[in-house]
Amino acid sequence: METLFQDIRFGVRIFLRSPGMTTLVIVALALGIGANSAMFSLVDAMLLRPVRYRDPGTLTLVWDRDAQGVIRYASAANFLDWRSRAKTFSGLAGWSSISYVLTGDRPQQIGGAAVTANFFKTLGVEPMLGRSFLPNEDGLENPAGPAPVAVISYRLWQDNLGGNPNVLGRVIQLNSISYTVIGVLPQDFQFLTRRTYVWVPISINREDREYHYLTVIGRLQAPRSLAVAEMSALASALAEAYPASNRGWTIQVDDLHEWLVNRSFRTRLLLLSGAVGLVLFIACTNVASLLLARSAARAREIAVRISVGATSMRLARQLLTESVLLSTAGGCLGLLLAWLLIRAAPSLVPPNAIPAAGPLELNPLVVWFTAGVSVAAGILFGLAPALSAAKPDLQETLKDSGRGSTAGRRRQRFRQTMVMMEVALAVMLLASASLMIESLRRLDEIPLGFDMKNVLTLRLFLPPAKYDAAHALQFHRQALERIANLPGVESVTAGSNVPLLKITMAVPFDLESAPRRAQGERPGIGYTTVTPGYLHTLGIPLRRGRMFTETDDEKAPPVVIVNDAFAERYFPHQNPIGQRILLNRPMLGLNNFADAIQPEIVGLVGNVKLELLPDPEPLIYAPHAQNIWSTVTWFAVRASVNPATLAGAIRHEMMQIDSQQPIDQVGSLEQLHSNQFAEPRFQTAVMGAFAGLALLLAAVGIYGVNAHAMAQRRHEIGVRMALGASPGMVLREVMTQGIRLTAIGIVAGLLGAVAIASLLKSVLVGVSATDPLTLGAVALTLAGVAAVACYFPARKATRIDPSVALRQD
Repeated sequence: METLFQDIRFGVRIFLRSPGMTTLVIVALALGIGANSAMFSLVDAMLLRPVRYRDPGTLTLVWDRDAQGVIRYASAANFLDWRSRAKTFSGLAGWSSISYVLTGDRPQQIGGAAVTANFFKTLGVEPMLGRSFLPNEDGLENPAGPAPVAVISYRLWQDNLGGNPNVLGRVIQLNSISYTVIGVLPQDFQFLTRRTYVWVPISINREDREYHYLTVIGRLQAPRSLAVAEMSALASALAEAYPASNRGWTIQVDDLHEWLVNRSFRTRLLLLSGAVGLVLFIACTNVASLLLARSAARAREIAVRISVGATSMRLARQLLTESVLLSTAGGCLGLLLAWLLIRAAPSLVPPNAIPAAGPLELNPLVVWFTAGVSVAAGILFGLAPALSAAKPDLQETLKDSGRGSTAGRRRQRFRQTMVMMEVALAVMLLASASLMIESLRRLDEIPLGFDMKNVLTLRLFLPPAKYDAAHALQFHRQALERIANLPGVESVTAGSNVPLLKITMAVPFDLESAPRRAQGERPGIGYTTVTPGYLHTLGIPLRRGRMFTETDDEKAPPVVIVNDAFAERYFPHQNPIGQRILLNRPMLGLNNFADAIQPEIVGLVGNVKLELLPDPEPLIYAPHAQNIWSTVTWFAVRASVNPATLAGAIRHEMMQIDSQQPIDQVGSLEQLHSNQFAEPRFQTAVMGAFAGLALLLAAVGIYGVNAHAMAQRRHEIGVRMALGASPGMVLREVMTQGIRLTAIGIVAGLLGAVAIASLLKSVLVGVSATDPLTLGAVALTLAGVAAVACYFPARKATRIDPSVALRQD
């Protein structure tokens, strides 16, 4: 330890002699290590520990899978059978999302959920205040129905209830029903990716097997393979017992951790993590080259120390100690930088750019990771200078004529190898970033199928306990009339969905000409209800037939409009107009489907982009007045002015109809479109920044190697020019050496880019992971940058005065 402290003290004195270089190295390492630490905190929250519950490895999600193989939520009756028969689970809990209007001084819409009483116990979550639900408080165990009690989130407790420590027992109004607060959940609790503010006991229709709306979470008490086998056998038994609803259906058991981490996001995050790691590696190679050059300058000092008895191992340990000391200082500064980045993330990262998961924090795991990276970086960039300095040529060094020595050539070859590696890694990063940029451009060019300019959207929730279908329709009609009369409004419409949002309802469907099948055997089809002005307001083109009119009301025969994707799949090479289909419409507030009807197809419209997907899905539009099924209604307002200026007036008109029914999610379709692309756009921008930094570091490395080589060859170049070599010949030779290194690195980098093509393939849309144009452009870019980096040392070499060079040497 005494020797170690001596090495540290000596290293500090050495660094203080050259504060400029020391500061430069520490800052460069801090940027690389800090970026890696911040990225690791994201990996920790998103990939390593997205599930922050007790024993997360035993948690699963259990789904119904229909006869067509499409994953569905569970029906109430199926869930009850699973819970009573499954032996491989210690608990199965149900969860259903619900919107609530929280009334009070200022009514507001909040996200909530109805859950089974064992929901929190299954997750292993305890409230920070109060208790969770008792077994007899949900509709499964209590014949009288669920108890009017609620568990609230930490945020609702703080924002709406003032963080009152006496909140337990307080009554709140949700959808005009009184609930007593019995518990407050921890601040970091979150289930799946939906922000939820309140949980209430669930009410379940024990006989319903048709309507699938329950998310089922399970806690395993046996290996998942056994649970999969058991649920498969249970699905077969249910199909035999209830063929009308369950024939052909299966049960799927997913690991919660794997389900939460979207494969595409996982790949993108791993790519970003690899990119920031490679940037740190490139920075380390530049630092290693710098220290190697510095060790050459200390060659006489090292030779003297060896001559007075220092061993090679002792010298190597001293130099490694100095390197680790530098990286430790860089690591401490990098940890501070990571903390600042994590704190600033909410304001720096665009909304929706990172999926919701565990909290980003500078926890002990991140600190240990930073320490490990710092030590590894110090060893990485310090090993080569230590080994080189430990084997000096004493005689040549002490005579101060070792410029052309073997040790000097060995150092130069090492630096050249490092530069080739830098170039190869820069090519791989730049190729990946370019491919992601091109993919994003292709994705952004996919036709939307509607006109999103100057369109304001907003969401209205009407509680079914207060508004039945007739009263909800009356509210919608009044709202549409009032909004249409506002100055600046060109047209207004409403529906259960708007473009760019995921369709939330799939109804059992069949062709009229198809053989009759039970409801459970029929495929589900995307379904939305719209008012007559929907297609006109949103600019959705009508291909054939007609649009809905005011006469398509609740008293008229049922009609529907279908999109191109529907016609191509179910009526290929046919005219769908006039055809009839068979479908079951959902019913408001009942979690069930009505008896089948046979509406006529009266219109064919273009495809509309619903999600961040390249391929459109079949979709059925029904008249809003004929099927008020959703408690949530979206309004779309086309304006002749800036749509944002209408928000206040629209809110006022809504409150005039019912002062207790607020609106939320007010924004333009253009904002919605931008938010949808936030995640890939942000990740692509970060990858591009890393690639640009790698390109800059590679250019610095190329310049440094050539400048150092030129300085070592100054005597040789002076002799050659004295013997008649022209400046042009010297320029070509020096540049050729630099370009040759770059060319080798570019070839290696292109091979590496092809090798990681399979990883990139899953995150690219519309572009090949080995796109020759992109790879060719990357190669030319690196070649151009290398040429510039080689030119300046070469140009300096041509200006060497032979007489001065010979006199100095």
